Amino acid sequence: MRRNTALTRIMASGVAAIMLCAGGTFTVNAAEEEPVKADVSVKAIQGLSDDFIGGMDVSSMLSLEESGVTFKNANGEVEDLFTLLKESGVNYVRLRVWNDPFTADGQGYGGGNVNADRALTMAKRATTAGLKVLVDFHYSDFWADPSKQQVPKAWKSFEGDADKTADTVYDYTKQTLTTFKQAGVDVGMVQVGNETTAKIAGISGWDGMSKVFSAGSKAIREVLPEAKVVIHFTNPEKAGTYATYAKQLSNHNVDYDVFASSYYPFWHGTTENLTSVLKNVASTYKKDVMVAETSWAYTLDDGDDDSNTVPSKVTADNLKKYDISPQGQADEIRAVAEAVNNIGDNDGDGENDGLGVFYWEPAWVPVGTGGKDNAELADTWNKYGGGWATEAAGEYDPNDAGLYWGGSGVDNQALFDFDGKALASLPTFKYIHTGAVTDHVFTKIDPVEITATDSDSIDAIKAQLPSEVAAHYQDGVDETETVTWQSAALDWIRGAGTYTITGTTNAGHDVTVTVTVTATPAKDYVTDGSFENAENDKNWTIAGTGASITEDSGNAADGKRALKFWASGAYSFSATQTITGLEPGEYVLTAMSQGAAADNAAITDGVALSATTGGKTTSDALELNGWVKFDTATVPVTVGADGTATITITGNLPADAWGNVDKVSLVKKTETPVKPSTENLDKAVAEAGKINRDEYTNESRAKLDQALAAADVLLAGSTYTEQDVNDVIKLVADAIAGLAQKEVSSLTVTPSKTTYQVGDAIDADHDLKVVGNYSAGMGNVTLSADQFTLDYDFSAPADAAKVTVTLKSNPNVTETYTVAVTARAEGGSGNGSDGAGNGGATINPDTGEGDKTNGANGDKITGVLSNTGSAVTAVGLAVVVLGVAGGVSLALRRKRS
Repeated sequence: MRRNTALTRIMASGVAAIMLCAGGTFTVNAAEEEPVKADVSVKAIQGLSDDFIGGMDVSSMLSLEESGVTFKNANGEVEDLFTLLKESGVNYVRLRVWNDPFTADGQGYGGGNVNADRALTMAKRATTAGLKVLVDFHYSDFWADPSKQQVPKAWKSFEGDADKTADTVYDYTKQTLTTFKQAGVDVGMVQVGNETTAKIAGISGWDGMSKVFSAGSKAIREVLPEAKVVIHFTNPEKAGTYATYAKQLSNHNVDYDVFASSYYPFWHGTTENLTSVLKNVASTYKKDVMVAETSWAYTLDDGDDDSNTVPSKVTADNLKKYDISPQGQADEIRAVAEAVNNIGDNDGDGENDGLGVFYWEPAWVPVGTGGKDNAELADTWNKYGGGWATEAAGEYDPNDAGLYWGGSGVDNQALFDFDGKALASLPTFKYIHTGAVTDHVFTKIDPVEITATDSDSIDAIKAQLPSEVAAHYQDGVDETETVTWQSAALDWIRGAGTYTITGTTNAGHDVTVTVTVTATPAKDYVTDGSFENAENDKNWTIAGTGASITEDSGNAADGKRALKFWASGAYSFSATQTITGLEPGEYVLTAMSQGAAADNAAITDGVALSATTGGKTTSDALELNGWVKFDTATVPVTVGADGTATITITGNLPADAWGNVDKVSLVKKTETPVKPSTENLDKAVAEAGKINRDEYTNESRAKLDQALAAADVLLAGSTYTEQDVNDVIKLVADAIAGLAQKEVSSLTVTPSKTTYQVGDAIDADHDLKVVGNYSAGMGNVTLSADQFTLDYDFSAPADAAKVTVTLKSNPNVTETYTVAVTARAEGGSGNGSDGAGNGGATINPDTGEGDKTNGANGDKITGVLSNTGSAVTAVGLAVVVLGVAGGVSLALRRKRS
């Protein structure tokens, strides 16, 4: 039985609370005294049952292993995938089953090539690892989802016949599950169809679909009476759809236990809405509910270079719901789990009707890189089926797989990195019970966004800049930091555009602000082209059948209402509005459309937008390319002296074709201004980029940064003038000319050895330490042999020698110090300089003079040090700053002799 989670969570020191109720004893997870230490931060979900489903769909894994992929734990140690999942808190796996995903000669279609036999192989391994199994029947030979529910090849002869399809589904389901049962697989749930929003096994319409659902359910009840029967839909964000689906299932007496939903944050709305629509089903029809598929991206990189579904098919706003990182994945999983847990007990049995969550394909990592350009990788995809589709799949699915076959489109949404190593997000299903904390390490500051129109003043835009921002830390504890913006750059905004400037917080963190300036909308001469005001419907004349102005929330391009159309038979319609009082001239008429044929195929010539002026008509097709895949038609319109234009939307469509037209607009055509050349400004910016910034003071660099920010802002505009360009060129040039070199003063050079015996060579066998007052404060740095020269003066008495040290990086900086010279115990005469350029110098103990072999009359011997001393450590020498927080670099450019 499922354990009650509707009770108050009982706190205990690492021990679960045992509760009694009329139905028996059950366990509610008890919070640990302290969350576990981890590399992601996860807040424990209160009241979560111990058997809340934390599941994962790993249907592709067998093909991945055959392709050479191995899975590793967080330490990089190879482990069996199912064992690793179990250790990570997973308690369920979901495995899809396709009827026959192979050609006649045995070539797999890809996506794991998961027929019943291969699913059984994985299911047995999962059971051995202690995981329960959800069997996901697609009743298709390949992918089944809202856009395609193709009948299996073997059932083609009776495609569309609901009774024969239902009988065949019963036989196939019963036979397959019997083999699972006989193999000892722990099957906890069975799914009758996958994302069956409008069709299943080629059958559409609720009468026929319900026959198929009932046939599958009957087979499950007979073979595995303890297993739960699952019906799976998607698009929870579409208002009223789940209530409709559940009502249809009830009206048709479909026997099932679990109403399952896909939920991908990229497309499917908010978690609050998810809770709401599933709770409505649970409370109205006394059904359990769950999320059968979800995922989130940890990177926007493409592991196999064969395109990803994210971000190519999502909007920027949807990508901001969670961070693109393992922490973001953990946040998403927790949010969806909490949304399901919030379903609560709706039938009074003391059990939460929200069963749990399955993450979709967390292990679908790349099997190689280079995409289709890598012939070896393409061969691997085709041979083992480790990509989403093979070339062979084109025989079954020519319009999708046949055109776009290839690798994993979700490798950046996996819970393993591209090399198969577990990410920090993998154990999230464990952490939602225990909680997890990580170190307080800064991660990011969310970019700030500001919107304005080109009629807004610069001061009004600047006033929107926040004085404080939230700095995010890895442990989930945010900190408020004040920010200083380069706001002067905004003075160079010129017209519509997207402008980016930077700022720095008081903690030294960088932050950016994106200012999106839109053009003031041109006057639209269509009366209520978005159909939002019912009082304006009279301005449209609608003729024919199937079309009406009505609410189409979730499908409209703008607002909630649209010109919506559908009919059970072939139909035609028109919607017309006549506009008068227009100024003669050129205009542009636009409108947006979405929809499809009954089988979800695109319709490219069934709906049209046209304008008639002065007896002449121009038009453009309004294509129907799928649900909310909006097409925009554009029609040029020339208005004559009568100032009149008649706009018309026409449709001529087959039975059950559906869709809407929205956002109809007629505006005066405007000319785009020609921008002046920015070649010289580009050169000035490039010149600034060549500057070694470390040589100059912070203050002068800040002025250069301000000038470069002004250039970036100006170039992002749409209406800047030649004078604007010249003014910014001067800003950049003046800032470059005003760069001030850092000053180095009061250097003290100390040798590692201050006493030499007569005959010792004074060379670079040891490093020197330079201590000085730098512009950033007091610091010290160790020099290596090729970064200084020594001049030896032996004109002094025999017990002392003067050595002058000159830094090669700055020949103007010299320091002189005295080296004591003592006689060797054994005495003897010196040998002179070795003349090998090693800086060797010797002293004659008798005369105190240098050997005249290499000196000028023995008065001075100069040695230029070579690399025989200590190794050069770096071009930029590290400086340990004393008394100053942080660090500073002393850049010494080496001038090699």
